Amino acid sequence: MLGNCVLMTRCLITGASGFVGSNLARRLCEEGWEVRCLVRNTSRLDQLESLPVERTEGSLADAESLQRAVTGVDYVFHAAGRTVAFQGSQFFDDNVGGTRRLAEACLTQLTPPTFLMVSSLAAGGTGTMQLPRTEELAERPVSTYGKSKLAAEQALAELAVDLPASVVRPPMVFGRADRASLALYRSLRFLPLHLSPGLRRFPVSLVHVTDLCDAMVRIAVSGERLAPPASGSNGTATPSSQGQGKYYVAADRHVTYGEMGQLAARAAGWTVATLPLPTPIFWIAGAIGETVGRARGRATLINFDKVREATARGWVCSDAKIRSMLGYRPASTLEDDFAATVAWYREHGWI
Repeated sequence: MLGNCVLMTRCLITGASGFVGSNLARRLCEEGWEVRCLVRNTSRLDQLESLPVERTEGSLADAESLQRAVTGVDYVFHAAGRTVAFQGSQFFDDNVGGTRRLAEACLTQLTPPTFLMVSSLAAGGTGTMQLPRTEELAERPVSTYGKSKLAAEQALAELAVDLPASVVRPPMVFGRADRASLALYRSLRFLPLHLSPGLRRFPVSLVHVTDLCDAMVRIAVSGERLAPPASGSNGTATPSSQGQGKYYVAADRHVTYGEMGQLAARAAGWTVATLPLPTPIFWIAGAIGETVGRARGRATLINFDKVREATARGWVCSDAKIRSMLGYRPASTLEDDFAATVAWYREHGWI
């Protein structure tokens, strides 16, 4: 256990009331860390109530609250961020501006804490089984969300001379307390059809939240750090520094989106059929979502940005770097991970 070497280490977690943040808080508490959680006054705190954490109220938009939050901590785990938006500018306001303000708050400390940002595979771009996304490849995000996460990484790298910082780029995350996967289970229970984008096999990487949290701790404690930008004469990163301080992480194997639905259903003891849908149907659904969002004045889960991701060539990444450098290994198989997720949902009355 990595926690044996960092007993009583102090950390701050942003997004601590969310899916990834609350799971990380639980793990670190179990390993003896002193955990401080940045929460908003509107945050749902049910996943933190049983944990011995310190809560500090604030937001990524409030620089003063961020300075209070980072005071005296050794590590900052930045798991907060916007994943859906009514307007594209909201992604940049929250993901880029929030990351920069948090990093700048860290730099006000006499000894700046190590900063670990939870980014996304979407920041790097697409990948397939044959050509998975790796850290040294030039980034090519296809969605506004992905572009905002990449811009947030770049804003963090601009401070890398004085702030030790690293980035983890997970693919689709699932596990206990995951409300996004819960929507999948509830739809499969209502209608035993798993809708897959496009008429081709759509490859994806997944990661269980337990494995992601393990990767986050490994990177924060022992990982390499971001390189300051623009060492090349043309103002771009050199190939040797392109992926420095960045890590992809994944489960024991890659699957297709259709296979993912089957794994989820079998874990619940259900039989479902996979139904591939032509790409134009997803664009129609996106148009409906955009129209509804404008009418209501708030973001919907299905919109053009999400359709851009759903109709890409695939979302596969290689975790060879973190395996070789930091000894990362998934703790169990996808089958066991989905079974554990279903068991947690049922234990807590979610399905």
